[in-house]
Amino acid sequence: MRHARKGCWATSVACLAALLLLAPPAAAGGLRITQAQLLTVEGRGFSPPPHAIAPQGPDGAWQPVALPHALPPQLLPEPEGGAARTVVTWYRAQVPAAAAGALAGPAYLYVPRWKTDGQIAVYADGRLVYRSHANLLWNGSNHPLWIALDGATAGPLPATVVLRIQRLHDTGGAISSLWLGDEAAIAWRYRVRDMLQIQLPRMTSAAFLAVGVFAFLVWLRRRQERLYLLFFLMSAASFVRNLHYYVGLERLPVSDAWFGWLTVASLFWLVATAHFFLVRLHGERRRWLDQTVLGVAAAVSLATLPALPSGLPGATLLAPLLYGILLAVSIVAFGFGLASSRRTRSRDALLLAGWSLVSLVLGAYEWALQNNRVDVEGSYLGSYAGIGAFLIFMLIMYRRYMGAMDDVRLANASLEHRLREREAELNASHERLRAVERRQMIADERERLMQDMHDGLGSSLVSALRAARQGRLDAAEVEVLLASCIDDLKLAIDSMETIDTDLLLLLATLRFRLESRLDGTGITLHWDVHEVPPLPWLDPRNALHVLRIVQEAFANALKHAHATEIRLRTDTAAGWVTVSIVDNGRGFDVAQALEAGGRGLGNQQRRAQAVGGDVRYESTPGGSVLVLRLPLVREGAT
Repeated sequence: MRHARKGCWATSVACLAALLLLAPPAAAGGLRITQAQLLTVEGRGFSPPPHAIAPQGPDGAWQPVALPHALPPQLLPEPEGGAARTVVTWYRAQVPAAAAGALAGPAYLYVPRWKTDGQIAVYADGRLVYRSHANLLWNGSNHPLWIALDGATAGPLPATVVLRIQRLHDTGGAISSLWLGDEAAIAWRYRVRDMLQIQLPRMTSAAFLAVGVFAFLVWLRRRQERLYLLFFLMSAASFVRNLHYYVGLERLPVSDAWFGWLTVASLFWLVATAHFFLVRLHGERRRWLDQTVLGVAAAVSLATLPALPSGLPGATLLAPLLYGILLAVSIVAFGFGLASSRRTRSRDALLLAGWSLVSLVLGAYEWALQNNRVDVEGSYLGSYAGIGAFLIFMLIMYRRYMGAMDDVRLANASLEHRLREREAELNASHERLRAVERRQMIADERERLMQDMHDGLGSSLVSALRAARQGRLDAAEVEVLLASCIDDLKLAIDSMETIDTDLLLLLATLRFRLESRLDGTGITLHWDVHEVPPLPWLDPRNALHVLRIVQEAFANALKHAHATEIRLRTDTAAGWVTVSIVDNGRGFDVAQALEAGGRGLGNQQRRAQAVGGDVRYESTPGGSVLVLRLPLVREGAT
């Protein structure tokens, strides 16, 4: 709201600066003519003005009148067959001799206001100096006239100025006072009125429509936001309605009947869209009022449509009566809108409803001006009602935009706060899970070590203890047994080392442990390993299974096969990693050994199955081969 007030102040200062720039110099003068003579001639149809007339105008019974002068129209004109009844009104103004001296520059005639449903022509000393070339009815009469009376050189003012206004018989006509002088004396008057009466409404109407088109594009993406659609419809209706204020000096691309219908009908639809916009703001809907506003707008639009043979005069001729109907409907609609806005305490709706009622006052003044009930030198103010509505709509959209931005900011802040809370909860939950996982891991590792100690080292020590009690062990056997126990203990310790799924590192650790024993027995070890992929499932438990299988293979080669050479080779094929252990010792009957259920081979097979692999044996009298197959990816492993 503070930014909006700053914008209003800036706009006001800019307008004041523009008016000061357009203000007249201190020495501004010029001749104002407020007395003239009137001659009225009735006829049929429109005729072009003559190129020249007598300096004093046509002969006839001239009557003195005061300027500005107006002729009120009939409220409900009646159409007639044949050529239209027209009236040619002549105004003759005499220039005082004292003011007809030489000027500082070329002489100009400035006519602030003129109104006619027809044509206008201007003569200076009988010479045609200006004539309208536009449509007959919508002829740009809202434009002030700026007419050069002589050439480019300085000269005296003409002695007589005659205006010829040809209009329909049933419509009124009006002419303001006249100004004569050079450009320095009276041009500022023309520029100020042209700016305030033509240029400012034109620019504002175009800006209103441009913003409305933007709102329409927003509505296409957000169909549930009907306020944007209503904004566009109002901007379009306002643009069409305000066209007659600043077009018409040149011939229109449509006929008078159609342009008049667009001008009148658009005002009804402007009121209708403003009413529904207001309803969307305050939220209180009255079905009977909605139907009345829509019904009146639709009925007027259809009844005055030029393409329909309704038998009624066109919208242009019926405009004074139709505006009276519109005024009554608008008072009811916006009166209820103001009451609903106060009841719901909607500031935007209250502002729009208040301005709508002010616009009705401006519209009533414009209706009076249109029908020559007030000073004809006044300006139409309907365009300023549109300017005010445009500023209010922009303020409403600005507030809604800033409100949406605040809502987004609050939503983001709330979301950020909730995310922080959720993150804290997740961190706490994660820490609890990690603690549980650590405890479970320690428990699992303890259980694994206990199981391995029981099956390996414990079993060996129990066997040794039983044999020692029975007196069946000599020193050499005790040494072998203790060495075996030490190897079991080392394997258990090595399985706990971090190997990062690297099978070769695990095998290298085993080689380090066994190589000294093999050298002491005179056995040659050939290490033929090749690079293999990492095994994601190779954790300490599974690593111990692999070590036990390989250790058992080496033990069999030493104790039973009496081999002198052992070769360890690794390969990769078809989703498997193979570890092959080949010795040159005495072979054995594989089928018989497996059928007998020997403890060593059975343990190897169980351990291989535990890691998702298998063990295969081949043996001949010249040596034996153990092939351990390990899967690259274990099913069910994470």
